[in-house]
Amino acid sequence: MRKYLFAAAVVGSVAGTTATAASLNGEFWDVPANTIASIDQAIAQVNGGTDTPTATFTSTAVNYGESPWTIGSLSDFLNADAGSIVGTDPANIQESVFRLTGDVALTTGDTITVTSDDGFRLLVGGSTFSEFNGLRGPGGTTSAVWGGATGVYSATLWYFEGNFTQAQLISNLGDFVAPVPIPAGGLLLLSGIGAVAAMRRRKG
Repeated sequence: MRKYLFAAAVVGSVAGTTATAASLNGEFWDVPANTIASIDQAIAQVNGGTDTPTATFTSTAVNYGESPWTIGSLSDFLNADAGSIVGTDPANIQESVFRLTGDVALTTGDTITVTSDDGFRLLVGGSTFSEFNGLRGPGGTTSAVWGGATGVYSATLWYFEGNFTQAQLISNLGDFVAPVPIPAGGLLLLSGIGAVAAMRRRKG
């Protein structure tokens, strides 16, 4: 009976860990001074994202930059996600480019907001959904309502910090991140553990 309970606990642990994995992939580029003043220039500066990023990270919530939004290091900016940084953590992110990517589950009529200092571009399904192209101060918010069909779409959020001394990126995009399905291998593992548990129970 004890072995059966252990197997059941393992099943619950594996399923819980996999099913709740919902995050965006983050990339960061530290770019030369005085090279970006618009989102178009920012994306061009990193060659559409083909250049090797300065660092990568996992975005669990798009809530970056705290009042008074003073520019500091990348880890300062990312707050709770700082522990996921892989690569260089520059002491100052002034003049930099970010890209967040992942899949989102949208329902017709959903509203996505982006508050940023400076500009951003949000693509859904490969097409621009909303953007602010130039420079603006903290608190500037852009909202857009999803008018497409309900479903799961690829999403890319570009953001740049220009040559001023404040930085902010807040969005509810993370609320729509689609749960990651359990891989086929994971399902086979769960099936196998379940079968073992059933056999143990019959023997008990």
